[in-house]
Amino acid sequence: METEKRLLSLINSVRVLNLTRDLSDVLHQLIKEVLRVIEGSNASVLFLYDKKSDELYAKSAIGFDMSYLKDIRMKPGQGMSGKTYSSKEGQVFTSSDDTFEGMADLTSQTKELYAQSLGRMEYPMSAICVPLISNEECIGVLTVDIYEKEMQFDQTDLQLLETFATQATIAIENATLFSQNERTQRIHKELSRVFLSKRGLEDITKTLASLIDKDIIVFNEWIEPLALSNEETTSYSTELRNLFSQTLNEVIIKGEVVFHEVTLQDHYYTVYFFPIKTEKLTLGLLTVVVDEQVELDPLDRFAVEQALTIFAMEIDRQEKLVAEDFSYSGTLLEQLLHEPYDELSPNHPVKLNFPERADHQYVIVKLFIENPLLSFEKLNEKKAHLTRLVYRELAKLPYKTLVHDKNMELTFMFTVRSGQNEDLIFEGLYQLFSKIIQISHEQFGLDHFAGMGKMVEKLTNINYSNQGAGRCIQYLQTTAGKQSIMSYSQLGPNRLFLKSDRNELQEYVDETIGEIITYDRKHGSELLRTLEVYFESNQNMVDSAKSLYVHVNTIKYRLRTIRQLLNITTIKGENAFELQLALRAANYLSM
Repeated sequence: METEKRLLSLINSVRVLNLTRDLSDVLHQLIKEVLRVIEGSNASVLFLYDKKSDELYAKSAIGFDMSYLKDIRMKPGQGMSGKTYSSKEGQVFTSSDDTFEGMADLTSQTKELYAQSLGRMEYPMSAICVPLISNEECIGVLTVDIYEKEMQFDQTDLQLLETFATQATIAIENATLFSQNERTQRIHKELSRVFLSKRGLEDITKTLASLIDKDIIVFNEWIEPLALSNEETTSYSTELRNLFSQTLNEVIIKGEVVFHEVTLQDHYYTVYFFPIKTEKLTLGLLTVVVDEQVELDPLDRFAVEQALTIFAMEIDRQEKLVAEDFSYSGTLLEQLLHEPYDELSPNHPVKLNFPERADHQYVIVKLFIENPLLSFEKLNEKKAHLTRLVYRELAKLPYKTLVHDKNMELTFMFTVRSGQNEDLIFEGLYQLFSKIIQISHEQFGLDHFAGMGKMVEKLTNINYSNQGAGRCIQYLQTTAGKQSIMSYSQLGPNRLFLKSDRNELQEYVDETIGEIITYDRKHGSELLRTLEVYFESNQNMVDSAKSLYVHVNTIKYRLRTIRQLLNITTIKGENAFELQLALRAANYLSM
């Protein structure tokens, strides 16, 4: 009869547990019903397991003061509850000796908190501990205590509590799932509203940060900040890049969630990195900065993971808008390069969208993808990454840029205001394309050449800049990787050789300075180098001697030998011109 009463009480308790879907209410109701179902019990506490810290912590209790009990932390294997967690089996402690032995390995701090929560230091006369098992994992331990000398638990009590714990675990899972769904739906609904209003990535980031009450940084796939939940996180983004640059690149590649404990501005935090992905690409990282003293609640983490889709859609939307803009600009640039600007009608799209201005100058830059040994599909995939990188970098520029994408070459037309220092403009372009080339090589495995044409003041002359950029590319392809970027001014007289027949150039070199080259090879001398330095030094023998670290008489002797070999009386005028031209041609051919 007593057993039937207990089972009936258990059934009623389970019904009560399933009436609520709030997790906190479920846990409190769980403890309350335990004390009602288990006869003679005076106090009960529910410990949950924290995977991150590998500790059990008190989540809910009756008979104890939670203001003290909440600070208790126990490792698996410590205390009665810790031993039950490790064994995953229910245990009965039938006497105060058993409970004393079971609690003997608790830390002094834990014992002090336990005594304060109980109001005195007293070991239970008897106790039962049962594990809460979910999906074959122990998620916590339910402990029930008796403090009356005449009472003790037995195996019947253990079996009853184990049955109760099984039903209670289901109730906890249901409440957790309900909370996840409810919270996730609320967050997703709010983020969707912001997304549909097209208020931008910054607002979506701030909205999520306010919903979970955490600082958030959104990085792109090149670990550059795209959006911050507030200005204070600006310094965090820089520190995180410096600390985890390699790690974050691996997260981008592998697409897995990771977390790290870090010190930011002399304060301890746990930082979570969530990859933002589409079906084919990882677009960036959603970074959640959590104070070390605060947990990232599993419900918050679940909500963040579900919210990643919204972030991916917004980043993708912004990139498509930029891509569409550049695609249209490519059409304009292609027409501009094939039809002289002054011959276009006033209503031509180029003139309507890109009117020529007296205070503007224009320059063409070409970025050439060196033909890699890749399949067409793989090359297109890598080029898609490169294009996204290019669009992102160009979007930062303060001036209008047109981009034309054709096969293995991207052509850019930059517009700058007249009067600006031309050297500074080209230095800025050099840095821009150096960065693009470096990132593309390191992350996409592509190699490039970049050629910068000369600056022109009228769009009618833009083809001169285009041709100059093309000649730089042509020249760089002959240098066997010695450099990857060149401006038209750096090309100098080498541009004269680009369209010349190489055999004809070689004949000219052989006829002009061939005797010197042969002599140097035979005697191991440096006549050719001496002649180069002599011209570089404005035909000053003293300066030449200093540059070559030899005596001026050595320079005189070498120049006399050169004249004798070439059968000339002087190295001036036309002779000097032909010799310099031959030296240039020889250097070009050697590349």
